[in-house]
Amino acid sequence: MPVPSSKGLFDRDWRFTRVAFLASLLALALIAASAAGRVQPAAVHWVRTWGAALMAPEQFDFYPGLARSFHDVTLRQSLIVTLPGRRLRVWLSNEFGTRPLVIGAAHIARAATGPTIEPDSDRALTFGGHPGVTIPPGAAVVSDVAELDVARGKRLSVSVHLPLSTEGSTSTVHEDALRTNYVSPSGDFTASESFPVDAELHSYYYLAGVDVEAPLSAGALVALGDSITDGYGATPGAGHTWPDELARRLASHGTVSTSVLNMGIGGNRLLHDLTGPAALARINRDLFAIPAVRFLVILEGINDIGGAELLARPEEEVSADDLTGAFRQLISRAHEHGIKVIGATLTPTGGCRYISYDSPASEAKRQAVNAWIRDSRSFDAVVDFDRAIRDPDKLSRLKPEYDSGDHLHPNDAGYGAMANAFDLSLLR
Repeated sequence: MPVPSSKGLFDRDWRFTRVAFLASLLALALIAASAAGRVQPAAVHWVRTWGAALMAPEQFDFYPGLARSFHDVTLRQSLIVTLPGRRLRVWLSNEFGTRPLVIGAAHIARAATGPTIEPDSDRALTFGGHPGVTIPPGAAVVSDVAELDVARGKRLSVSVHLPLSTEGSTSTVHEDALRTNYVSPSGDFTASESFPVDAELHSYYYLAGVDVEAPLSAGALVALGDSITDGYGATPGAGHTWPDELARRLASHGTVSTSVLNMGIGGNRLLHDLTGPAALARINRDLFAIPAVRFLVILEGINDIGGAELLARPEEEVSADDLTGAFRQLISRAHEHGIKVIGATLTPTGGCRYISYDSPASEAKRQAVNAWIRDSRSFDAVVDFDRAIRDPDKLSRLKPEYDSGDHLHPNDAGYGAMANAFDLSLLR
């Protein structure tokens, strides 16, 4: 038999290798074509429809009695939806806690009257498929997705059973809910239609936010502020804070793609803690951690101006330049996240019962800060709350018809006038 030459063997091996290589290329091309033909699942776009700015009242002196413990009770807390949806998730927070927070069960439902719920709307929440969850100190958790139609402007109830005592742990609270929430007697009443009431609450405990699945065009507006944003002076339960009124204006004008989140804390300041962390200290949690924020409205600074003297803390005295520097920090950081920043002028304090807010020095600082907000072009836009509600004959004072009575906080009509000062085209 003839012996094949080494060249022949090489040729056959090369032809085999070339065929195998081409076959591999063809297989890869077929795989790529198949993948291209399949519709890839889109990422879920979550938008916060309601949220609250949280703090630890034990860290401050302003809230005696707000820090409290619970043991084997159910909390039923209500909120107003500012963006509709059919799929939602709930955030619970132990971010200021010093011990683990045990959640035995949690439900969400459409609210009826008082503490009652619409029974057909009740949905049990799960966390990784489990009915309960333990939240470590300093942490927040989000529920699994729940299917529930929620309409804009409607009230939802979130019920949470706390089976173990929370005594000894710092609370995680939003102080002024401006609505009535409820504590049950001992037991798990998360699924109860007619909730048994042992006590009432006027704050939010451990409830941080509710998100809805929304179109990509939807986003959130965060109102970062103090008591004038939180709504001090408004009628409790009536929904007349300026963020509430702004949400209604947006809905009535057909702007259905923007939620409005009230992240005000009464007494809050830009540069120093007072009632909750300073604005610069809390924006990671109260702004950047919130999904799909498109707009930020900043109404802060009046407590920086008047707070140092009121609290007898001369070391916390600030200048107008200090405040505008804080604004620049907030603007720069928000822009890094693609957020449009709207500056709000500081509202009048003339005649305020807190003397330090009504001094000539404080008024000079307020005017200097407002001039910078209006004229520096540092913000993407400006809403002039000062001009909207000041007395045209006494520019340092609120219009009498907008005054809640303390000459510092607006009433329902005043908050409505503030919301009306917005150019809604900025939010489209």
